[in-house]
Amino acid sequence: MTFEEVRAALKQRFPMIMVDAVTELETGKRIHAIKNVTGNEIQFLGHFPEHAVMPGTLIVEAVGQAASILFAKSMGTGTGPGEFLVLGSINEMRFLKPVVPGDRMEMEVKVLKFIDDFAVVEVLATVNGIDVAKGKLGFARRGLQNPT
Repeated sequence: MTFEEVRAALKQRFPMIMVDAVTELETGKRIHAIKNVTGNEIQFLGHFPEHAVMPGTLIVEAVGQAASILFAKSMGTGTGPGEFLVLGSINEMRFLKPVVPGDRMEMEVKVLKFIDDFAVVEVLATVNGIDVAKGKLGFARRGLQNPT
C-alpha cells in the first residue's frame, strides 16, 4: 500500500499518521509496514532537542496503526461511520534500542487471536534488522456514544 492508500485506511490525520507504507499484508494473519523517521517531525522539538529520540509511545502508536490497517482489511473492523479501534492493553512491551531520525522502522504485526470485537497481536519493530521494540497489544472496536 502506498502512503495515499494508508492515509485512506486510517482515521488519524497529520501529524499523527505513523505508517508510510505497507509492504506485505496477509488478511487475518499479519502485516509488514514501514515508518520513515525524519528529523522534522513535531515530537523531536522536545524529545529531545539535543539528541532526537522517537518516544516509545509513538512507536506503540505506529505499530497500533499498522494493526488497525490489518484489522480494517481483514474484517472491516473500525471502518464504519462513528466506529473506531481503541488500544485496550499493552503487554510485555520492551524498547530495546533508540529510534532516531534517519531510521527506517519496519513493523511486523501478527494476529494472536480475534474474538468478536477484540483482537490481540504480537508486534516487532526493527531498524536495519535489529529489534528496537516488541510486545503484545490488545484492541477493541467501539462506536461513538451519543451524549444524553
